[in-house]
This record gives sequence, C-alpha cells and structure tokens, in this order.
Amino acid sequence: MNRNAYIGIFDSGAGGLTVAKHLMEWLPDENILFFGDTAHLPYGTKSEKQIKEFAVNDVAFLNTFELKSLVIACNTADSVARETLLREFDMPIYGVIDPASKKAAEVTENKKIGIMATTATVRSLAYRKAIHRIDKDIEVYQLACPLLVPLVENRRYRKDDTVVRLILSEYLEQLTANGIDTLVLGCTHYPLLYDAIHDLVPDLKIVSSSEEAAKALVRSLKASDLLSDEPGSIRRFYVSDDAEAFRKNADIFLGKDITGEVIQVAV
Repeated sequence: MNRNAYIGIFDSGAGGLTVAKHLMEWLPDENILFFGDTAHLPYGTKSEKQIKEFAVNDVAFLNTFELKSLVIACNTADSVARETLLREFDMPIYGVIDPASKKAAEVTENKKIGIMATTATVRSLAYRKAIHRIDKDIEVYQLACPLLVPLVENRRYRKDDTVVRLILSEYLEQLTANGIDTLVLGCTHYPLLYDAIHDLVPDLKIVSSSEEAAKALVRSLKASDLLSDEPGSIRRFYVSDDAEAFRKNADIFLGKDITGEVIQVAV
C-alpha cells in the first residue's frame, strides 16, 4: 500500500473537520481528502436506508482517489452504515464509535455513561452495544439531541450564547439525572460545544468521538508502518452542495480558514 496515498474522511457536513483538525495537527505530512455531504445534512434525522445509500455514495466518490485509509467521521453513518461499507469497499475503514466507547469505558469511575447523539445514532444502540462489549456492567444512558447540529452549523456554539446554554441545559439535565460521571459527545459537531458543556457541568468527564477517532487512526498508521514519508501535504475538500457556505463554516471546525479550493461535486 502507498503510504503517501490520501487519508479519506467523510461526514454529512462540516462536523467531520473536527477529526481532520486533529490529524492535520498530529500528522502534518499526511495527505487528506475530505468530503462533506452537505446536500443531505443532517444524516441524524434520515432513515436507515437513506443513510446507508448516502454513505456508500460518499465512499464511492472518495474511492476514485488513491486512499490508504478511510475515516467515517460521522457517528450516524458509523452507527448505521459501517457494516455495509466494510462489505462494499476493500480498504481499512475506521469509525468514531468504537474509539469513543473504549475511552469512555476507561475513564468512568461509577460505570454510568451518558451519550449525546443524533436520533439515528441513538436508535441504532451502537454506543450501548460497543460499551457493553467492553464492560456489560456499565450503565449507558442515551439521549437524542436533534437541535445541536443545526445550532453548530449556524455558528451557535459559544458558552456565553443564551440559546446554546438553554438547549444544552435541557439535554444535560436529562442525562445527569441518571448520575453519570462521563459524557460522550457522540457527534463530530459536538466538540464545538465542549466549553459550553464543561461550563454547565464542570465535574463531568467529557469524551470527544472526534479526538478518539483521530487517535485510533494515528496508532493504526504507526503500527502498520503507513505514515507518510514525504514532507509537506495535500489537503483537498469536496462538498455536495454550497461550497461557499461550507468554506465559511469550516474555520470554526478547523480553527483556521481552509487554504485552497472547496469543490462542489454531484454525488
């Protein structure tokens, strides 16, 4: 396998850039190819059939390039379409749910974990199943939070934002009522809300699925001796709708502006 091939990353929108951000910081010489299916955002409210179709189309597009690995940087797609993608495509595929579940199981002290996720991710029970594969005695409390992705996509995520605090408080109260000591941010949009969540419930251990997915990929590339051996990197960004809106939002997920072109493609 070509160690200088692309790391492919896809999400329903810009949230998956929170995974790309970590990879860009930790592996500055890696070539990264990102696709955001912005025409169908958000995946979390769609049917299982639609999510699988979208995910297959996303990966089929990325697979027209030379990839050495693929990251499903979308909890919804990982929870619903992972097995389909593994059957359809012959490449190393990494998700967000297993790494985040492993980390949450490691850090919880009272064995009570809360999951904030999209409706589809909660419906799939993917987090509960993954955590119980590690420790069946852990109590897992899931909560669908459908208002959060649109909130973040509209640049509403700061801890002093009254609307953000109001919505998060309502969601968090439902989870903390169960005595959880650990909270999984089960959507790659949610790391933008980390500061607001921490400000509201400072004692909670917060696990980011984006960060844990990136860490898992780095470990795997190192173990497989597949890290790039060429200095410099290529970063390419594609979307299925409204490239300009994606570019404007990308800076909040990457912490900086995208350098280079954002290309809209029909997928």
